[in-house]
Amino acid sequence: MDVNKDQKLAPKELDCILRALGINATEADLIEFIGELEDGQDKDCVTYEQFAESIKKNMSLTNETDSLQVTFNAFDHAGDGFINQDKLKSVLSNLGLQFLDSDIAAIIHNVGSNGRISFDEFQHFMLNNDEV
Repeated sequence: MDVNKDQKLAPKELDCILRALGINATEADLIEFIGELEDGQDKDCVTYEQFAESIKKNMSLTNETDSLQVTFNAFDHAGDGFINQDKLKSVLSNLGLQFLDSDIAAIIHNVGSNGRISFDEFQHFMLNNDEV
């Protein structure tokens, strides 16, 4: 979700990710969250790694799968158990994020198989801090 591809998450990018996770944060919440995670180098952004580590620390193991399933379901609005290119593009567009079709195809290819992403592939990607 690094829209400008600077390897950092600015408040707007972080807000989009949190909304996709079902978390509605205020601007003050985002600034506070970034302040708690920042490493002293950039007080306006956090790295994907910092964000992922924070999410991992704050999620209990029993809650992880449930939270990831809720997130996955936001992308799988048809309920067929897969995220394809059209579904991913639709959700990202609804979040105000515009990606080229080739970028979305690359995400699907790198995370999933057979032109789509299953829940297991999504979960593996999210829990292993893989990069697209």
